[in-house]
Amino acid sequence: MINPCFRSLLPNYWLINRPQALIPYIQPFIRPLAQALLLTGGLWASFAVIADSEQQAQLTELKQAISTLENKLQRQRGEKDNLQQQLKTIELEASRVNSNIRQSRAEIADTERELAELAETKQQLRRDIAQQSSAIAEQIRVTHKTGSEEPIKLLLNQQDPQKLARVFKYYDYLLAARSEKIERFKADIDQLTALEETINKHKITLAKSKKTLEAERKALVATLDNRTATLQQVQQQLLSGRQQLLNLQAQRDELQALINTVERAAAKLVPPTDYPSFSSSKGKLRWPVKGSVSQGFGSRRAGDLRWQGLLIKAKSGNPVKAVHHGRVVFSNYLRGFGLLIIVDHGDGYMSLYAHNEVLLKDTGAWIQSDEIVARAGNTGGLTSPALYFEIRRQGSPVDPIRWLRRRS
Repeated sequence: MINPCFRSLLPNYWLINRPQALIPYIQPFIRPLAQALLLTGGLWASFAVIADSEQQAQLTELKQAISTLENKLQRQRGEKDNLQQQLKTIELEASRVNSNIRQSRAEIADTERELAELAETKQQLRRDIAQQSSAIAEQIRVTHKTGSEEPIKLLLNQQDPQKLARVFKYYDYLLAARSEKIERFKADIDQLTALEETINKHKITLAKSKKTLEAERKALVATLDNRTATLQQVQQQLLSGRQQLLNLQAQRDELQALINTVERAAAKLVPPTDYPSFSSSKGKLRWPVKGSVSQGFGSRRAGDLRWQGLLIKAKSGNPVKAVHHGRVVFSNYLRGFGLLIIVDHGDGYMSLYAHNEVLLKDTGAWIQSDEIVARAGNTGGLTSPALYFEIRRQGSPVDPIRWLRRRS
């Protein structure tokens, strides 16, 4: 019988000296605690799945809204914009071929680099084989001079037993070393043979890649010639100032309709909150592309129309970078703007990058600040490569110069 005065001290005593004695006390709580932990983990996993499903549903809704708008605009244009449709088709084909050419060049560069590394390895193997061959030949020569009866001679000479043991040990080492050299020599020969087969395969791949590249270059030349002819026809249609003004106004209206559609759908796509806000980055944003500004915000374009962004001269193929983190809400072709990317930065801010040669991000992609999203080009009817860049706040254009870093 335990004294009640000491009963309260027993758990502490058991905890120190006999912890196993506490098992009966805590066992009833183990299962409920484990179930609670599993339930919590399951809830978090469920929340993550639900959040991801909601994001996917909202992204699908955004794409459907864009597709609906594109079909509507296509119906509104009708047959009278047949040349514009031809220009779009040609420029998309040129973009595809350009992308293939860039990929082929990268593959060729990788193959040539691997061939150079393999050639260096091959030379090193040949040097190793030559050295091993000389060493093995020398060992064979020494063995031949010594004679194969050397161990028997040592035994018959009845030398000091300790000295005899040392000589036998040395002789064993010599045989083992010679065997190891021969095995390494054979392994290097096998490796060299396999390496030469790999080099030949790489050379065949390289030849095919160069042949493909040449075919793509010819296809691009033909496509660009076709584009030039079509662009001249388009420009012939827009000889009068009024026709040009109406065309530019129609393009601007389509862009605004796209912005409105994207803005409504993108409002549900919540961007990450662990980054600086777009509004706090005013005057600190990096320029989207290298080049001088040929048309500034607010400068006259045609009639009463003014530029709503910056037209920045750029070399064809130069990287176009996002000015701030966000999510791509449009990545496609738009008449008058060519291959266009729109990035939503949250809090009603968006950035636009137009006239690209190729787009590198799809709708729905999360991107970081300064990440490459496209390559500069002249799609959308430009005669020389440039990037058209806009910043929108609540759907309305603002002067990008106020947001970008001052250039030295």
